[in-house]
Amino acid sequence: MHQGKTTFNTTEIEIYIRTYRSLLKSSGTVNIAQLIDAHIAAKPLLHEKGGTDTIDTSAFIYGLLRLPQVMSNVKKVILGQSLDVFKKHNVIKFSQLKEVEAPGRRRKMYFDGKEILYVYIASVTDVDDLITLLTSFQIEWNKFHEKLRHAKDTESEAKKHLSQDDISKMQKIWGKEYPKFLQAIKYREVSFTVQLLSGSYVEYAKATQRWWDHIENQLKYLNFLSRPLYFVSSNTHSLVNLLLRHVLADEKLLIEYLYKTHDQTLLRLWREINSGDFLANRENFLYYIAKKYGKTHPEYEKRRTHLMTKLGIHVIPSSHYLDIDTQVIEVKKLAGLSLDPRLKLDTKNLGKSDAVIVNIDYPLGWAAYQILTEIGQNVARIKGVYIMGKAATLNGQIGDILLPTTVFDQHTKNLYVFDNSLRASDFETIFKTGAVLSDQKTIAAKGTFLENGDLVKKWYQEGYTIIEMETGPYFNALYEFVFYNRYAENDFISLTNAPFEIGIAHYASDTPYSKAKNLGVRNLSYEGVEPTYAISLAILKKIIERENK
Repeated sequence: MHQGKTTFNTTEIEIYIRTYRSLLKSSGTVNIAQLIDAHIAAKPLLHEKGGTDTIDTSAFIYGLLRLPQVMSNVKKVILGQSLDVFKKHNVIKFSQLKEVEAPGRRRKMYFDGKEILYVYIASVTDVDDLITLLTSFQIEWNKFHEKLRHAKDTESEAKKHLSQDDISKMQKIWGKEYPKFLQAIKYREVSFTVQLLSGSYVEYAKATQRWWDHIENQLKYLNFLSRPLYFVSSNTHSLVNLLLRHVLADEKLLIEYLYKTHDQTLLRLWREINSGDFLANRENFLYYIAKKYGKTHPEYEKRRTHLMTKLGIHVIPSSHYLDIDTQVIEVKKLAGLSLDPRLKLDTKNLGKSDAVIVNIDYPLGWAAYQILTEIGQNVARIKGVYIMGKAATLNGQIGDILLPTTVFDQHTKNLYVFDNSLRASDFETIFKTGAVLSDQKTIAAKGTFLENGDLVKKWYQEGYTIIEMETGPYFNALYEFVFYNRYAENDFISLTNAPFEIGIAHYASDTPYSKAKNLGVRNLSYEGVEPTYAISLAILKKIIERENK
């Protein structure tokens, strides 16, 4: 059904994408230096100072948060979809490599201790993300190198080019290694080469299939092909915490730990919650503290895992395919559970349910399409699809809840409209720390560095107020659940009469027009906690209400 087709001119960005994709397709390898001109010409909103001599600290910190600390030693980055792909290309055994991670991007990465970084990728979005991230990082690292290479006092020279706030952020990322980090910048330029072992759609599909096979093999007795299923894309803590509610019995322990941390910001929040000056939910705050406590107290996490098992919550860690953890929840085992009293829900009738909830740690970009398609092909029936994620907002504030009813997917140029089952009324009693913006329009972008100021301005002029990366790919999968053919392109598509419930909610993590308020220069910290738990509560309520009928 065609109606009011939306078009946006993205010439410079499309040239940039075609440049690195064609190089990877023709030779399998691209030198990041070859992409710098195209990257700068695209004028990424996250890297506005890329073409200047000034260090773009926002872009640089964004990269530091999403790449491992070994990057000063890396010369080659090798991308592969699965262990099979790496084996086929005679890659060194992963048992001989050091697994490394980045604080701000969930991705399996291994370092050979010399100069090669091996990275698992789940979809073409990972390629887009890594290429643009590495290009930005190389530009800014080498700019910083030029500033420091002749310095007698490296730390004093760095202070001439960085604000104290930026220095504090880098010190937080690198910890005690911060002086070594500056020395690495002083003495080394970086020059990355990226090799893609296989860019075929088939390999991505295989990796996704084996990811799901791994889940099915772990839970054969559940027999997914005979059960209705609720799909939730969120995280691996909020939904489960709301079912366990373990922090209520642990409040004294957790608050004692909080005082021992001497974290003045969190202590102030706690005092304001108790006095009523901050309208955050007490239980949500305890979940946040419990997550921090669990990182240094493994016995606490072990007890939490035991509680999940008792409640019929199965945790399936990611395997050597997609780096996406999964939880499978048997609804009938929630019967009699005492939920948050604000939900006003009775669970005693859930014992009759044969449904399961599959909750995944939300994927990046196009991997969302692959995952939902794979699940849809291997279960009896989908009863509900609920998506929660972070998003940039063009008309709200960080920490607000955003509820769309329109989605434009940049990958397919499809415009989707749907009846969002999550409405502002669902949040009246469970969300007090921000606004709930209804009837919003979403742009599902190709990547964080594949947006520029002109493009964002055009989106806003057309009424689009949310920018994120997963909803469009998810809707392309939902299209195939409803229509008789594979997802369309350049089309207007109504999913208002889908045979299952669709609920989408984002929380605002970024305001692109506020330079001091994007994820490159700040941490989401507690601002995301309240909307995360409010959305999770709303989703939980939708599922339980349907199963109680």
